[in-house]
Amino acid sequence: MAENDGILYGVKSLKFSNNQLGYISEDGLAPGGEAPSKTRIFAAQKRDTPIKVLKSNPGTKLWSFTLIQLDAANLVKVMGGSNENGVYTPDSDDVELQGVFDLECVSGHTIRMHNALLTANFANNINMSGVLGVACEIEMMKPEDGGASFTIYPPNAEVPAV
Repeated sequence: MAENDGILYGVKSLKFSNNQLGYISEDGLAPGGEAPSKTRIFAAQKRDTPIKVLKSNPGTKLWSFTLIQLDAANLVKVMGGSNENGVYTPDSDDVELQGVFDLECVSGHTIRMHNALLTANFANNINMSGVLGVACEIEMMKPEDGGASFTIYPPNAEVPAV
């Protein structure tokens, strides 16, 4: 039974829209996004510090990873398109997929993004020292119900079904 020491580590599994994703590169997941931007308001009478700070843009929160198990079923899960007897055919236009994203950590924690936007594009080189991959970006979106954009479940917690 894992204890909750607050240390999250290791990628155990990834799910998008309740579909298990395949192997990702050993780099794991990297957080990213844009920091919030602020507008500082100064007054003529108080020039040493702002009198008010306004958040002008909340920024973005996202995770990126590279899928390296590129069978047709996995490609459909991250890029859309179709799988006909193991043959992958993409949609005629690039697609953005939206759904719930779960990152289950080896530490026992699960990070759930309640409304995530997944975009994907090919990455890496094809050679004898590397494999072709699909660079995936998961951006946290505001849930339609207006709730929190993510939840972190501790080890042994019941993670609700999607």
